[in-house]
Amino acid sequence: MSQTTNVPVPSPATLAPLVSPRSIAVIGASDRPARIGGRILARLKETYQGTVFPVNATRPTVQDLTAYPDITAVPEPVDLAIVAAPAAQVPQIARDCADRGTGAMLVLSAGFGEIGGEGLRAQQELAAIGAASGMRVAGPNCIGIVNLTIGLRAVFSTLDGVPQETGNVAIVSQSGGFGMGMFETAQASGLGVSYVCATGNEADVSCGELVGYLAEQPDVEVIALFMEGVRKPRSLLAAARRALELGKPVIALRTGRSQVGARAAASHTGALSSADDVVSAAFEATGVIRVDGPSELVEYARVFSAGRRPRGRRLAVVTTSGGAGVLMADVAEAAGLAMPGPAPELETELAGLVPSFGSIANPIDPTAQIVNDQSMLRGLFTKVADDPGYDMVCVAGAPRGLGPALRETMQQASRTTDKPFAVWAGQPDVALDLMRRGVTACTDPNLLIRALGELGRYTETRERLLETPFRAGRAPRTGEDTRTLAEHLSRRFLVEAGIAVPDEGVAGDADEAVALAARFGGPVAMKLSADWLAHKSEHGALRLGLSDPADIEAAHRDLATIGEKLRPVGAEPAVVLVQRMAPKGLELVCGVFTDPTFGPVLTVGLGGTLVEITRDRRLALVPIGRGEAERLVGELAGGRLVGHVRGLTAKQAGQVADVLVRLGELAHGRPELRELEINPLVVGPDGAVAVDALAVLGPDGERPC
Repeated sequence: MSQTTNVPVPSPATLAPLVSPRSIAVIGASDRPARIGGRILARLKETYQGTVFPVNATRPTVQDLTAYPDITAVPEPVDLAIVAAPAAQVPQIARDCADRGTGAMLVLSAGFGEIGGEGLRAQQELAAIGAASGMRVAGPNCIGIVNLTIGLRAVFSTLDGVPQETGNVAIVSQSGGFGMGMFETAQASGLGVSYVCATGNEADVSCGELVGYLAEQPDVEVIALFMEGVRKPRSLLAAARRALELGKPVIALRTGRSQVGARAAASHTGALSSADDVVSAAFEATGVIRVDGPSELVEYARVFSAGRRPRGRRLAVVTTSGGAGVLMADVAEAAGLAMPGPAPELETELAGLVPSFGSIANPIDPTAQIVNDQSMLRGLFTKVADDPGYDMVCVAGAPRGLGPALRETMQQASRTTDKPFAVWAGQPDVALDLMRRGVTACTDPNLLIRALGELGRYTETRERLLETPFRAGRAPRTGEDTRTLAEHLSRRFLVEAGIAVPDEGVAGDADEAVALAARFGGPVAMKLSADWLAHKSEHGALRLGLSDPADIEAAHRDLATIGEKLRPVGAEPAVVLVQRMAPKGLELVCGVFTDPTFGPVLTVGLGGTLVEITRDRRLALVPIGRGEAERLVGELAGGRLVGHVRGLTAKQAGQVADVLVRLGELAHGRPELRELEINPLVVGPDGAVAVDALAVLGPDGERPC
C-alpha cells in the first residue's frame, strides 16, 4: 500500500523507543533459552544496559528475574515491549501495551499478513492500535533488533561465534535472515556493524523510517539496506534525502528486478518501464547507491565506512602483481575511474624507487623486487598518495608470504593521507588483519574497484542533487478509471507548459485542409486524432511532407475513410489534423506516467517508430531539477548521444533538458494528469518541437476545451 499525501510522515524520533530503548518488557519470556522468549531474555541479561521486565502469566520468576503476569502489572511504562507470544494473543497484548503507555512494540510472532485472511486482518488491527495510541509497531514476523551501542541484542538468530564489534555501519532489512547474514559476514571480515534493524511484515514501521532514524544517529556513517518492496515511499525518499544531506551514504539491494509493473499504460513511456526501473529512478533522485548482490552490499559499505571522500575520479594503482594491476585497470575503466600516468615530477621520484625493469606508469609496478627489499614501498605509497594528480589509491596485493611488515607499511601509508586508500588482499586472514589496523581491505579486486568507482560517483551525485531543493512528488492514485485524450486536445497541456509545438488545425473537409496548409506554408503532416487512436503509424493514419493541394485533398479523403473503418462502435469520429512539418532532426520520446508506488515519473529515450525495439530510456521522479534533466539526456545511447556528429549538440541537449523540466513541473502541478507523452520530440537546428502528444486523465481531470 502506498503512502498518501494526507498521511503525515512520522518523525524519526518516534523510533527511539524501538531502536534505543531505556527499558524493555519481554512478553512471552521463558526460562528455556531454546525458546525464542528465553533466548531474547538471556541475551538482554548478558549485555543490555537498560532495565528488563520479564512477562510470563504462569511463573513468578523467569531466569532469576521477577516476572509479571501481563504488561499492565509491570511497575512502570516501558519504552519497548518485545512480544514472543502466539499470534492469536498479540492484538490483545498490543491493546494492553498501548493502554500502559508503551513507546514501541517489537512483534517477533509469525502468522499474520504473510498467511493472508485472518492473519492479515490481525496485522491491520496491530497497525490501527499503534496509530491510535502513538505506539510504534515493528513487525510482526520479525527477527528483531540489534543495537550494540547499548548492548541490545533482541534477535533470536544464532550469534554463537559471531564477532560483535561496534562500528559506523547500520543494516536495515525487510528480511531478518538476510540482515543477520550480512551482519555476520561484515563482522567476520572486520567491518563493525552497530545496528541491525529488521522490519518483517511492516505493519507500521517501515525500512524507510528506520533509515531516517539511523541517519540522525551520530555513530552511523553508512546504512546498508535490503528491500523486497516499498511500503511507504514518501518516508523512504525523505529519509534517503536526509541521509544525502548529512553525507551518509545509503547502499541498497532491492530484489524483484525481473518483475514487470502491473500498470496498463496507454503511452510508450509507461508501457516500456518496469517497476524496477522506477525504483532505480527513486534511488537516483535521492542519491541511494544500488547494488546487485550481498557481496557488493558488504564491500561497498566497507569502502564507504572509511569516511574518506575523493575529490575526483583519478585512481592510482600500486601493484605487487602485474596481472592484478591490469585487471584493476580494466575494471576501473568500466567503473568510470580514470587512471592517468604520473606527472613529470612524480615520475622522476618514482624512477628513483622502482627498479628499471618495473613500471612507473599507472598501474605502478615495483615487481617482485619487494620480496628482497620492502623499504621502497613506504616512500612509494606515500609519494603516490600525496600527489595532487590522484584522488584515491589502491594497492593490488598483500601476500601473506611477505609477512606483517608489509601490512605495517600499508598501515603507515594509509595514515599519512586523507584520500581513500584501499588494499586488495586475496587471503581473508590478511584482509582481516589490515582491517583491524584501520586499512580498508577487500578480498575481491573487482568489487573493490567498483566500490571506489561508486565512491567517486557518490561525491559528484551528492553535489548535483543538493543544488536543487528536494520536493517530494505527489502521491499516486490507483484503481480508478482513466480516459485518453485525442492528440489535438492533449497538446493543450504542452502549450500550457511552454513546450514548443507546430502550428496545426482541424480540417473538417478537404478544402479546409488545403487552406490550412496554405496558411502554414511549406510541407505539412496530416493525421487522424481521436481518443481511441493512441498510436497512428501502425494504422496508416499519418501522411507526411505534403505540399501539393491535390495530394492534400487525397490525403484528407483517405484519412477520413480510414478513420471510419477504425472507429469503435459508439465512439466519437476521428478528426483530421493538418500540422506544419517540423524541421528534420533527431527524434526522442519523452513524457510522464504515474507509477502506483512513487507517483509521477518522467522518462526520456530514443524515439520514433522503433521506440519499442530500442528501449533506450532514462527515468526520474517528478519534479526534476535542471541538473538531473541534463544527466538523463547525457546518459542516452550509453552516454554517446550528446556531442556525437549524428547526435545532439550541447545546446540541443540543454533544450531537451528544458522540455523535461517543464514536463515535470506540469505533472507535479496537475494531479489529474496520469500520463502525457511526446512522441516524437524532434530536436533540430531550431530547437526541440513536440510533434505528437498523448494525454491520459483521471476522473478528476476536465476535458480541455
